[in-house]
Amino acid sequence: MVIVYKGRRVTLDVSRVTLPNGHEMNLEKVVFPHAVAALPIYEGNKVVLLRQFRPVVNDYIIEVPAGVVESNERPEQALIRELREEIGAEVDYFEKLFEGFTSPGYSTEYITIYYANIKSLREPKPEPHEVIDRLIIDFKDAINMVLSGNIRDAKSALAITLYMLKRGIKA
Repeated sequence: MVIVYKGRRVTLDVSRVTLPNGHEMNLEKVVFPHAVAALPIYEGNKVVLLRQFRPVVNDYIIEVPAGVVESNERPEQALIRELREEIGAEVDYFEKLFEGFTSPGYSTEYITIYYANIKSLREPKPEPHEVIDRLIIDFKDAINMVLSGNIRDAKSALAITLYMLKRGIKA
């Protein structure tokens, strides 16, 4: 393992590996911590989304609240912390929708996606590097935003779609 770069959240590792078929290759791997995301359901039929500026794509992206699991946390604790920080939510109940790799072609990032029933909303407390607006919309509008391409974030589209399927909601 050769660490080419180590930053605040990501590490770039370049290694020589041998594949199961015997072929050798240089592997460029982004090492990233476990992440969590949540589809916050509010007042039964509303969803709380974020309109967040993402400097990497130099644009605002509509997405579900998400973040990394800190070294001293379990995913469930990170979920509650992220919902409190990003949308000001107090969680009543949560349930796992999905768990898996986000981009296994180049990254170790592993994400657990939940839906969470929100009992109350207060003022969000985002971190200084987060440029966030809270959006509260009808769940059917969120589905239409996925279908129309207005939600371009994969974890958010997956969370909305899985919740829709789990609840038997028609598009």
